[in-house]
Amino acid sequence: MKKIVIMSDNHGDQSMIDYVKEHEQDGDYYIHCGDSEAYDLRVLEGFICVKGNNDWSLDLPKEARLVVEGVSIFITHGQYFGYFNRELAMNDILTRNHCQVLISGHTHMPMFQKDGSFYYINPGSTTLPRGGSARSYAVLFIDNGKLDFRLKEIQK
Repeated sequence: MKKIVIMSDNHGDQSMIDYVKEHEQDGDYYIHCGDSEAYDLRVLEGFICVKGNNDWSLDLPKEARLVVEGVSIFITHGQYFGYFNRELAMNDILTRNHCQVLISGHTHMPMFQKDGSFYYINPGSTTLPRGGSARSYAVLFIDNGKLDFRLKEIQK
């Protein structure tokens, strides 16, 4: 079984990166879905990171891929999905990239949704939640191809 710790949209609040690292020290993988607005990329050391729409000056990729226990994962910030037909666009990106799981941020609203054989995951925002959600990050466990998602509220 592998543990994947996922965060997004801390918008310059480095203490949230430290908080997640401190509370999830046993992660096998750490993912940041963008809009870290990190002033120094060393704070994201150990994370698989993608560039968010507010990470103008950061030299990060727009997307990343990861395979964990045979499960293929596509990581992006999510600003290109728009708000109309969002799930259709997410389904398309997974299909084109031969992936099963999409991990993204941008909306600041947590999501764990299964659509056929696809999974859509958003950890929410650690600093600026929207839609009535709490400040959060996520933990995803993958065990022999089975996914177990846990949303973690920031207790700070």
